[in-house]
Amino acid sequence: MKNKCADLHIHTTASDGTFSPRRVVREAAKRGIHAIAITDHDTVQGIPGAIKAGKDMNVEVIPGVELATDERGVELHILGLFIDWENKTLQDTLKNLSVQRISRMKKMICRLAQFEMNIKFEEVLELAKGGIIGRLHLAQVMKKKGYVVSIAEAFNKHIGDRKACYVQRYKLSLEETILLIYRVGGISILAHPMLLHRDDIIIDLLKKGLGGIEAFCNHQSKESAEHYEKMAKEYGCLVTGGSDCHGEAKDRVLMGSVRIPYEYVERLKEYKESMS
Repeated sequence: MKNKCADLHIHTTASDGTFSPRRVVREAAKRGIHAIAITDHDTVQGIPGAIKAGKDMNVEVIPGVELATDERGVELHILGLFIDWENKTLQDTLKNLSVQRISRMKKMICRLAQFEMNIKFEEVLELAKGGIIGRLHLAQVMKKKGYVVSIAEAFNKHIGDRKACYVQRYKLSLEETILLIYRVGGISILAHPMLLHRDDIIIDLLKKGLGGIEAFCNHQSKESAEHYEKMAKEYGCLVTGGSDCHGEAKDRVLMGSVRIPYEYVERLKEYKESMS
């Protein structure tokens, strides 16, 4: 138990990752990761395949989802861990979010056309391979067609938050997000808190029923991780960590770049047990 580790924030081809659920599990096993959470954006389609692969490869797969919401004009990403992914209310809600994503993508493509970047919706849809469509898919098409030299440029110049071709998408409210996760037996976790630069918002989230903070994540300093871990302890909430791996969709494969001791998973399980 002492040497076991976990990565609790991973995406698959069900959303904007490039690794299939089975390959995600295989990569985890290869990297010596004992437990992973599948946390695709607005979908749970990757969970059953990952669970099956996990049994074959002796990797524990925790069902999860990542939902976006807003608080005081700031976008937040909330992970739901240990969810009942087969719950009908959850499935219906995610289906509606998927429809809204398609509408948003078409609007963004129209805006890009005004800047002489001609992209067809079908090109983005093909890249998504039946999964939930997102801005990362659009950025990949933009790069492939030579409109940008990198994914980062696509976001920083064109489709990132508040950029010229950005279109805000429909989101559940913060209260709806936390309540939905709770109702399907999950634990709500604020993802990559360091991107907010707003501790006041995080404190308000904890007061509104947030279950925990992803204190350990990519692209942060040791001091930042210690800061959020201390905050979590101060407010009596849980601590998690994950790489936010998207396969090869980003500059490098991030899986396992963040590893947390398995004792954090045990604490999540104890908390979930206390909820029932």
